[in-house]
Amino acid sequence: MPLVFVLFVGALKDGYEDFQRYKQDRNANNCVAKVLRNGELLNILAKDINEGDFIHYEKNEKFVVDSILISSSNEDGGCFVDTAELDGRIGISELSHLHSVEQISTLNGNIQCELPNQSLHSFEGRISLPEDFPLNKNDSNIIPVSMNHLLLRGAVLRNTETAWGLVLYTGSNTKIMKNLKKAAQKTSTLERSLNKFTLCAFILNAALLFSSLILEYFTYSKIKSHYTSEQVATIYDANGETNFNSTLYEWYLGPADQSPPMHILGTFFAYFIVYTYVIPISLFVSIEVTRVCQGLFMYWDNKMKYDRVLPDGTTMVQRMRPNNTNLNEDLGRVEFIFSDKTGTLTQNVMVLAKYFVNGHTFDEMKNKGGFGRSILSKQTDDDKTPLSSATLEYMVLFQRAISLANEVLPAHDANGKVIYEAASPDDAALLEAASQNQFVLVKRSKSELVINTPFYYHDGEDVENSKVSNGNFKAESYEPLAILEFNSDRKRMSTIVRTPSGKIHLYCKGADNVILSRLDNSPNVNLPSLIEEAQDSLKNFSVVGLRTLMVAWRELSEAEYEEWKEEHYNAERSISNREAALAAVAEKIEVNLRFLGCTAIEDKLQDDVPETIDYLLKADIKIWLLTGDKQETAINIGLSSKLLNKQMSVHILKGVSEKEVEKEIKDIQNFMKDNPGAVNALVIGGVALGILFSCSNDMQLMFLSIGRNCRSVICCRVSPLQKALVVKLVKKNVKCITLAIGDGANDVSMIQSANIGVGIMGREGTQAVRASDYAFAEFRFLKRLVTVHGRYSYMRIANIIMYSFYKNITMIMVMWWFGFVSQFSGTLVYEEIFMTAFNTFYTAFPPVVMAIFDYDVNDDYIDKYPQLYKEVKADSYWNFWTVAGWVLTAIWQCTAIFGVVYFVNSEGNISSTGRTTGYWVQTALFGTPVLATVTLKFCLATKSFVWLTAFAAAFSLALNSLTIAFVEYLGPSYSEAGNGALVNTDFTYYLFNPHDADVICEEQKVNAKRFIKHTYSFDELHARKDNI
Repeated sequence: MPLVFVLFVGALKDGYEDFQRYKQDRNANNCVAKVLRNGELLNILAKDINEGDFIHYEKNEKFVVDSILISSSNEDGGCFVDTAELDGRIGISELSHLHSVEQISTLNGNIQCELPNQSLHSFEGRISLPEDFPLNKNDSNIIPVSMNHLLLRGAVLRNTETAWGLVLYTGSNTKIMKNLKKAAQKTSTLERSLNKFTLCAFILNAALLFSSLILEYFTYSKIKSHYTSEQVATIYDANGETNFNSTLYEWYLGPADQSPPMHILGTFFAYFIVYTYVIPISLFVSIEVTRVCQGLFMYWDNKMKYDRVLPDGTTMVQRMRPNNTNLNEDLGRVEFIFSDKTGTLTQNVMVLAKYFVNGHTFDEMKNKGGFGRSILSKQTDDDKTPLSSATLEYMVLFQRAISLANEVLPAHDANGKVIYEAASPDDAALLEAASQNQFVLVKRSKSELVINTPFYYHDGEDVENSKVSNGNFKAESYEPLAILEFNSDRKRMSTIVRTPSGKIHLYCKGADNVILSRLDNSPNVNLPSLIEEAQDSLKNFSVVGLRTLMVAWRELSEAEYEEWKEEHYNAERSISNREAALAAVAEKIEVNLRFLGCTAIEDKLQDDVPETIDYLLKADIKIWLLTGDKQETAINIGLSSKLLNKQMSVHILKGVSEKEVEKEIKDIQNFMKDNPGAVNALVIGGVALGILFSCSNDMQLMFLSIGRNCRSVICCRVSPLQKALVVKLVKKNVKCITLAIGDGANDVSMIQSANIGVGIMGREGTQAVRASDYAFAEFRFLKRLVTVHGRYSYMRIANIIMYSFYKNITMIMVMWWFGFVSQFSGTLVYEEIFMTAFNTFYTAFPPVVMAIFDYDVNDDYIDKYPQLYKEVKADSYWNFWTVAGWVLTAIWQCTAIFGVVYFVNSEGNISSTGRTTGYWVQTALFGTPVLATVTLKFCLATKSFVWLTAFAAAFSLALNSLTIAFVEYLGPSYSEAGNGALVNTDFTYYLFNPHDADVICEEQKVNAKRFIKHTYSFDELHARKDNI
């Protein structure tokens, strides 16, 4: 019955979750979409949409399938798509003229593309059209399709009235569904300890079982040895019926079993069933219920709620999301935290801070728009320093490069103001600053880029001649020829345009180390002194925590461009390894660049980041910062966030070869040996880290050994793969709880590699949130998640485990002691209802109440004293001696209960009617003290009483009393034995010395087991007793 109840509760929980998924699937499948069928636009259910259908979307409509954007109501055929953030999608330029149902109906051809997969950042495919199909421009009938052309399921059409899509993937084949696969199952360390505890309980179960078997067989053999074979033969008469006058017939146990193997087997199963109660099966359901409730408390915690202001001015409430409550207790024992920087520690709200152009630094934070005013006045806006013609030319080209080298689609708000809703916050910050400096990108299409500026386009003439005398803006039109996209491997992006004068320019921006390696080495093109000065400025920008970019350009000849265009065309239309082919072609054109300048963008720290990190470090949690930023920027962020301080000994690993890295590691080890009291910190670059992971395991362990002795570690210029490798290195070799926190897609591998993954609901999409175990809006909430919810969860789960085993051991050990006075016959010391209801009703609620509501100190004190978290990590709530204490308490209390009840009533209490207590009262006299004892222990173990605590304790005792009263009320009908022989059950009197009803009841059970059917009378009963 208990097992059935546990399985029923588990099935009920799983069934509810399946039903919720069924409702979500039904709602998704029954969404209505407009699909073109047989020349008509029909309303079709999403589940009936097929690959190859043409689907029509309207503004603010959610995409129900993955489709290729064919055309839209916008002039260029592109559209805006709202995913996690607003980003653009580009229509098929060759088909952007198709708008009406009739025009779309004429479209036919074939699509070649990759099989359905979960990649949200890459896609390779192409559309093959008939040679006579009318295209928007004179081009090949084979049209390449990339990720920029896809409308992904779950996204929303924004700022575009209508759009046509060609259905590519449906149902479970869509990319979002492919990404909804459950991550590898994570289990908490306490759960693994529970498995060991359960194994020990099985050993105790086996010890009780075999000791009972041995003692029972000893008693059986002793009785059997008293009789000869002739006496044994008298057990049955000539007709095979039981001979009740046989001297071998025990009046209480029935005929002696003459088959030892069968006797042992029967006794084994009798005790096996009873002793299985040592394992609290209901504990596993109780833990699941507890975890769900703990997850709800996290979600309801207003101290982890964040009100995010959206671009339209509305406020969205973001609550903490517990995606995997199985790890609640592990939050209380975190040893290492691995954190991303941008968007995790910082706000990811970019603001252009400074420019560096041709030896001049312009501070846009102090003097917004000063860069543009300096061009107009031909002198710096702050100190009025005259600017040379060369500098002015650099400045104009620099701002044009900023305005053109991006993939942002400008839009207009209700007042006509240009807004930049970019996928990259860096691009949005650069364009906002450019517009403040009078270079405004107003239009982007497949055929045209338009910049509004008070400067005419010029090709080398004096800038003064390009100035509009009245200061009015004039539109400059550029023809976009190619875009070489940014990715984490390239770390740069380029655009190739044809200028108003017909020349071809390439503008490139990216990481400083990448751009520097692609600059023209000729001193006539790039002055070495200027490059050196630029590097110094970049270092200064990084020191104050600014994100830096370099900007460069070059002019292409027609012949060079045409040759490269042919290679790019072939790479763009390849059906396999397209990204690698495009990257190789881009390498050929992004060379011999001319340096223009640098940008520095500020990304402010989130609220309370320094205080949070300082608290976590005092709680003895080691924090490793894994970032793609350069060393100077990372160190400055470390200082401002209190990850580093001036009292620390900061060691830097920056070797570029295996020997250099090994020497630096050994030097750091020697320093730590010579200065054991020093507080250390470690900074390592991506190159050195790459060398470490390409070396032997010994080198990695040497690095790990110095990292463990450091208060904090900063890894710079790391790739997403290196982030995951660092986490795995610590997790594998230190054998501790690791936590990784990040906000972007490049943090997913790190999040999934750690024991616990935390996602930040930021501006870089939802992949990190989907891959995480817990998610919230800001880094500061990590402190409360770990030190309050984690600490409470660990304490509560540890208590529910130990209490559950304690109460069951207490109950079953009384049964074992009872064997010594019942000849180990397997007779239950408790009434059967009590045995069944003990775990499922009597003691089911107290441990759950304890695990949900109990706490030792208020969360305000935890916030003040980080030492309280260290106690949990030191195994104060779960260790060998604590567990042993609970087990020994159970053994002592069960021994005391049995001893008191037995010795007080061993002679039998005689009632006023002259009758003694017997078996049925025995069940109550043993069961009630056991229940009262474990309930009292629950009250004593509870550290914080709430009204539900008192209710759970009172409910358990009251339910037992009601059960006793109910059974006593049933009286004869409950204790009926044999053929109408009825007895009166008086629970107040009678214990061990049996009266007639006890004998009848026990014989009925024994005979039922031995398949003996007989009806007894009171005279027969007394005759058998008299014979004995």
